[in-house]
Amino acid sequence: MNVKGKLPPGLRWLTAIALIACHQAAFSQAWPAKPIRMICAYTAGGSIDLTGRPVAQGLTDLLGQQVIYENRPGANGNLGAAAVAKAAPDGYTILIASVSQLTINPSLYADMPFNVARDFAPISLIASTPNVLVVHPSIPSNTLKELLAFARAKPGALKYASAGNGSINHLAAELFRLQEKIDIIHVPFSGNAPALNAVLGGEVNMMITSIPPALPLIKGNRVKALAVAAARRYRSLPEMPTMAEAGTPGVEANAGIGLMAPAGTPRAIIDRYYSGTIKVINAPELREKLLGQGVELIGNSPDEFAAALKEESARWEKVVRAANIKLD
Repeated sequence: MNVKGKLPPGLRWLTAIALIACHQAAFSQAWPAKPIRMICAYTAGGSIDLTGRPVAQGLTDLLGQQVIYENRPGANGNLGAAAVAKAAPDGYTILIASVSQLTINPSLYADMPFNVARDFAPISLIASTPNVLVVHPSIPSNTLKELLAFARAKPGALKYASAGNGSINHLAAELFRLQEKIDIIHVPFSGNAPALNAVLGGEVNMMITSIPPALPLIKGNRVKALAVAAARRYRSLPEMPTMAEAGTPGVEANAGIGLMAPAGTPRAIIDRYYSGTIKVINAPELREKLLGQGVELIGNSPDEFAAALKEESARWEKVVRAANIKLD
């Protein structure tokens, strides 16, 4: 201490850091002291919602505070995500997120209401739902190679559905189109269900869709599945080859579902969310339920989730640019 009784600048800085750390530690120990909001940026009934609701209930039981689940759809997921990005970083507001909204939207929209890397703190990638290429039974193709031959013989004849412009199945099909240099026509719908129904009714010819809603149609022979757009075969369709095994490597599209908190949320709270989430998704009853719906459970760490988001963002940015997809 100097003659005036003041700490040197270096010690004052270290003391401030220590005080902040002590404050955060005390805050996180008292957390949670009130209900928590889990915002879903999509409508009820989708794969994100079906995963998010039981996870919210599990966290409610584990943390001893009500996790209030709230659907806030709009702007392709941006509305709900922006609400969480702007919330206080106190652990009382979290986002049940589609990985695609975090990794695709920034390349699609010129004016994003948030910056994923700057405004969010990843908690965990809870689950993933792989996609599969399906065609209407009237298409005379039983393998991916036969479909490609058909597309090349009749340029522009095949129409593919998507859940909307900029959706993950839109970009997956564009990646397929660009990589194989085929002429297929995009027909966007207002969601995955109407798009799949359009394939089922023969209004369009094909779609790369999330497996869970397509699985009963595949097993009932109402649509033909040709390949899984994933790195490995899907456990419920063990005989179905991946796109790579069928001759088109690199076309992978997994609809990831994860938890995010506002940036600045104390790491101790992030870690409590992470450890709690792992316990919730590994509970036998919930695990069996989600696996039965075709959801693959993951539960990676906050740092692993952050790295995966960065990698996926770079991959989809290339597809958006190559396909020249733009949204206002």
